[in-house]
Amino acid sequence: MTQIINYSLPFGDRISMRKNLIQVFLCETPGTGIGDNASRYQYNVEQFGNYGIFLKRPTQLNKGFDFTVNIGGLFFKRNRRYSNPSHQDIIDALTDCKINFPLIYPFIAQKLQQIYDCHPISLTPSGATFCDYAGNEHPVEIILLAVKWLFMEQDCAYWNYSGRAMFYDVLQKNALIYY
Repeated sequence: MTQIINYSLPFGDRISMRKNLIQVFLCETPGTGIGDNASRYQYNVEQFGNYGIFLKRPTQLNKGFDFTVNIGGLFFKRNRRYSNPSHQDIIDALTDCKINFPLIYPFIAQKLQQIYDCHPISLTPSGATFCDYAGNEHPVEIILLAVKWLFMEQDCAYWNYSGRAMFYDVLQKNALIYY
């Protein structure tokens, strides 16, 4: 059975945010085996309109503090629908938004930079959207919130390397962040 927890990441620098999130994970009840005997958690972390961001633990790869970032109310890919966007799914969504909303996208790119820099952001509907694999439009703000948590995931999994900078570099190389 999956335990559902509502969690809000306190503002701070990259170090304090990572410590806080890992402290929450350390409070999880240990499992007693595989399958039904594993402890499973869903952390509801963000809400925007009819969409929600939630973290799922453990992951299929079982990398300790690793987790998947999922978007409730949105699915990716045509053949195998899933709610956890890959980095390529994020790049595709942001690229679609940049192409279709060239006047709004600099605002989106600025928000991405603020998220990377661990600054608190407030999101109001910008009117900018992206299309999913089926051509349905969704607000780009939900992608911004997913990026926030993908940065956190990389900080937890790859802290001793570059952490969030790995995905940030990919966003820069795709001209989705301008700095």
